[in-house]
Amino acid sequence: MKRAELLPHAMQALAWQRESLLLLEQQLDGGFVEAAQLLAAATKVVTTGLGKSGFIARKMAATLTSVHIPGVYLHPVDALHGDLGLLGPTDVLVAFSKSGETSEVVHIVKLVRELGMPVIAITSRQNTTMNEIASISLYAPIVHEYDEHNILPTTSTTQALILADLLSVSAAQVNGDLVERLQRTHPHGGIGSTLLRTVEQVMHAGEALPRVSVSATVADAVDELSRRALGIVCVMDDSGVLAGVLTDGDVRRLMATSGNPMTLLVRDVMTTKPAVVQASETLHAALQVMEQRDRQIGAVPVMHDDRCVGVVRVHDIVRAQL
Repeated sequence: MKRAELLPHAMQALAWQRESLLLLEQQLDGGFVEAAQLLAAATKVVTTGLGKSGFIARKMAATLTSVHIPGVYLHPVDALHGDLGLLGPTDVLVAFSKSGETSEVVHIVKLVRELGMPVIAITSRQNTTMNEIASISLYAPIVHEYDEHNILPTTSTTQALILADLLSVSAAQVNGDLVERLQRTHPHGGIGSTLLRTVEQVMHAGEALPRVSVSATVADAVDELSRRALGIVCVMDDSGVLAGVLTDGDVRRLMATSGNPMTLLVRDVMTTKPAVVQASETLHAALQVMEQRDRQIGAVPVMHDDRCVGVVRVHDIVRAQL
């Protein structure tokens, strides 16, 4: 393939993937729900697949384990030489095969079904041997693999991975709160930091809390913004209750629209109903408050009951993950 053809072909491959995703969306039905419930109730989920499908099977086992559903990958060849004993009567086998005809995987599926255990088959073709034998058959359709000859497993493995991830998360949600399950399995690393640590542990509080009174001017607020360098100042009324906030961004917009903004009273230009988080919330919950909005914000006041006790920034949460 010539240099000039590489980008157009990559764009075509992406188009094939988008079309495949639409097909996947259209074919999800009650079988998917049944499969998710089966996984949720399993004592252990054993996944299997050969070649590239084997890597997808390994990923699914790891994802399930991280949401507190024990998952183990079983190599098809090892399974036929003794390791099939890994499966127990209350386990579930999830078998991956693009063709649905991979002989080693088909053989395992037959043996497991003969033992009376449930099998979920995930294939990119319908009406296959695996589909006929399995307890539940899920179809991960593809339009075309990424290569022009439609050979190398790429679109098919992506589709299988998406379906496996959907099943894993759905099974976890059947069993309860996903965040609670992740808290038990991720004590360290970035996920553990955001799920186990609270806002109170990283917020800027006490003397470090940037604040001005409602009677202050914008100039006073700018001084406090500069002194604390947190990008936000909390505006308190006479009883110490949060009345609003002013941010660096607010000041920049005032400078662009007002002739002499520094003499204005902060209560006339502040945001009166800012987004806030509770001191007891996890860093993950605080991050969701800041990011899942039409316009993302970099810092929010922290509340304890009805009192403002600090501020927390996206930067503080990111630093906590390091």
